[in-house]
Amino acid sequence: MKTLKISFFAFVLCLGTTFSAQAQIIDSLPWFKAPGNFLNPKILDINASYTLMGQRSAIKAGRNLTIAGKTSQLPATIKELNTPLILKRGAQCLEVYCARTADCTNCTMLWNDLNGDRRIQPRRELRCVCLDRENNCGVKARRTECR
Repeated sequence: MKTLKISFFAFVLCLGTTFSAQAQIIDSLPWFKAPGNFLNPKILDINASYTLMGQRSAIKAGRNLTIAGKTSQLPATIKELNTPLILKRGAQCLEVYCARTADCTNCTMLWNDLNGDRRIQPRRELRCVCLDRENNCGVKARRTECR
């Protein structure tokens, strides 16, 4: 009985340490703390789930991201995406991309698959990040034909 209690407490301790380490990595990447900046939300239903078309070609291979001269290793749940990317929901297809501004001309799109369903929920899981400065860029969408 005593070894069972020790094993249980060791398991709980290891489990707690694993979750806190993952939380520290996510907290060091500030982009997913607040909702994203969507510049035309009437076209894109930011609370719905979308399927990523051409998924293999949309996801970049790198695991490191350099922003304002600092390199950060991305957690396994965060993927860098090639833009523009095509999202599909029902019969509607949208081309989603990062909006360039006067402050930032070099943006990249990040996808944090929070629930692991491999579908994109734009409000919760998509962010555009400026590579020159540590701030968010806007996300734009336009309707396109489904291919």
